[in-house]
Amino acid sequence: MNSLSKPALIAILSVLSAAPAAASIMMVDASSIQGDNVLFNTGTQTGSSVIGHTQSGTLVTFTGTTVGGGTTIMANGGQARIEGALNTATQNPNDTLALSTLSFSLANNHTFNNLEFNVFGGGATAVSFLLTDNLGNPFSFLNEGLKNGSNFFGFQGINGESIASITMSFNSTGIDDVRQIRLDETVTAAVPEPSTWAMLILGFLGVGFMAYRRKHSVTAC
Repeated sequence: MNSLSKPALIAILSVLSAAPAAASIMMVDASSIQGDNVLFNTGTQTGSSVIGHTQSGTLVTFTGTTVGGGTTIMANGGQARIEGALNTATQNPNDTLALSTLSFSLANNHTFNNLEFNVFGGGATAVSFLLTDNLGNPFSFLNEGLKNGSNFFGFQGINGESIASITMSFNSTGIDDVRQIRLDETVTAAVPEPSTWAMLILGFLGVGFMAYRRKHSVTAC
């Protein structure tokens, strides 16, 4: 009965045991995240994008929109928060436009495993999150229980997954700001696709078959 050589079988079993469980991004309790603060140490920034940085120095780029369609946002270094631009339609010079969306990612394709932040204030009652992983796969989440105050959220990549970017979108009249952002930056190898594992296994099968053929030919001589 034809059979693979013992080394080939061991190699195949090693590949199968090394294959990761299904990688994923999960929403988790924010209190479980103990990441590094994203900082804004350059004073107040205003523009179509604002730049923070991790404690290790990696830049974090934020973009967003405000209720009404504006794309100008503001980062307040003293408060470490991101909000809409100043609202010039009100008499109070400190009023800001409500955020309707906010997105951010790290520079140079860096990713992170853990993320925590506080969605604060405003009249929004629901928020949808769209996260992309290190391979560009999307993960969607919805929370319909926002309150007008602090709302802490946490996300985590598991089984080799890491987070490349996040976009949050708010309903109704939007929110005041996003603050207290913490994340754990990481540099990870891409998780192989199932097709990659299949090709590796087929390769080992081919090696085992050739070894068997060679051994069978020698025995027949």
